Amino acid sequence: MHSKLKFTVAAIAIALVSLGGTALAQNEHCDDNGSSNRATTPSNDFADVGGGVVQHKPTGLQWSRCSVGQTWNGGSCSDAAGVFYWNEAQNAVDQVNTTGELAGYSDWRLPTVEELATLIEKCREAPAINPEIFPNTPWSGFWTSTLHFDGENRLDDYDPDHVEVDSMDGAHPEDEGIQRDIYPEEAWFVGFYNGLEYPYDIQSSYRLRLVRAN
Repeated sequence: MHSKLKFTVAAIAIALVSLGGTALAQNEHCDDNGSSNRATTPSNDFADVGGGVVQHKPTGLQWSRCSVGQTWNGGSCSDAAGVFYWNEAQNAVDQVNTTGELAGYSDWRLPTVEELATLIEKCREAPAINPEIFPNTPWSGFWTSTLHFDGENRLDDYDPDHVEVDSMDGAHPEDEGIQRDIYPEEAWFVGFYNGLEYPYDIQSSYRLRLVRAN
């Protein structure tokens, strides 16, 4: 009986040390040993707004702690994150805004690629994001509002109808000066396995994390 008690006490001590190491990794460093490799998104860079929302102090932006499709349960994100084609994403955003289900706000939107990249934890992988602030984040890509044209231009406008590309100007004299709307084939996403940014086919399915200005 005495040996069992000693084992239990030892197990609790190990668990407490483990929890302390995890908290340290989330707040200061990128491994449980407290190495000099410091985190780029420490937990103290975020303020809990409530209702599953945090504010990123360096940028002032407010973020959903859960992916669209998940539910904030007061301490973590439950359920599965939804996957969406890029041109389905706005409908998902509109639904969240209409219902007020995300902390009662109605001005959520898709982030630009530059905005979403501020959440990348550069010294972590799988996922490359702070797991205390954004728990249960899928390792896959997350769509942004940033369109991709001709492999060169980033255009931060979700609605393709608002983007005019004068691709025909000069190619055909009779069309000189006429601007033609070109529907994008690619948009940018951020992959949270290793934190890289890519343009990809809008007919691909990825996750969504919503943002709003404070």
